[in-house]
Amino acid sequence: MKEPFPAAESSKGAFIQPRKFEFRDLESVPQYWFADNPIVTHIENAFSILIPPGERFFIRAVRNYEDRATDPELADLIRAFVQQEGLHMRAHNELNASFKNFGVDVDREIAYAESVFAWIEKKVPKKIQLGMTAFLEHLTATGAHMLFMEPLARDSMHPEMARFWTWHAVEELEHKSVAFDLFENVGGGYALRVFSAIAAVALLARPFARIAKRMIVKDPRRVTSEDRRKAKELERKLTIPQIRLIGQYFKPGFHPRDFDDSGYLSEWYAAPA
Repeated sequence: MKEPFPAAESSKGAFIQPRKFEFRDLESVPQYWFADNPIVTHIENAFSILIPPGERFFIRAVRNYEDRATDPELADLIRAFVQQEGLHMRAHNELNASFKNFGVDVDREIAYAESVFAWIEKKVPKKIQLGMTAFLEHLTATGAHMLFMEPLARDSMHPEMARFWTWHAVEELEHKSVAFDLFENVGGGYALRVFSAIAAVALLARPFARIAKRMIVKDPRRVTSEDRRKAKELERKLTIPQIRLIGQYFKPGFHPRDFDDSGYLSEWYAAPA
């Protein structure tokens, strides 16, 4: 079926196809949709809460410099990147609203997340905001890479959520280099790239942890020692390998396309819709 949004591609191998996502049966998704584990599920839900305001931040960070993209191919990739991020926000807003069914104060958490990014936009220089975006896109791309590389990740999810996060992962892999290329195009060198990455972690790790902790604490289900054991096991199998991939970002000469994800993308394209 023809996608309603035009694709963008470059001679360097980048290809971006914005796509809408429609949940088939969001109401069927159980409260603890990731490995039937409250810790892991709340952590992933906290990530989803941060995504809409985060992606608005990414869009604005890129648009601050899009007039400096003199390469027509990069300009077209930016257009498709913005469309993908807008569609991601739409899908995550729908998912996040469903958390209310399980007693999560979604409105409070969203307002808090929005205030965090608003503060960053007000206080942090625009080029560092773009550098932060480049690094955060690397984070999401490594998570997407792990989703395909380690079958345990998708197998641990409820099928509807596995379908959703796989769609999201494909688009993260498609646009993983856009902000990075623009950052380099406007003079973002290695030192500023590293500084921006550190700033992203320093400014967002605590808000992310705070949202996840509030979800866990407010949940009437008490976390058991077995829940903790299973969460640590999943962390060891899924998070530690991802950290090694994230570390590649700090090597001089790194580029997001150093990781060839074309096989994973082809696998997804070939699967039934």
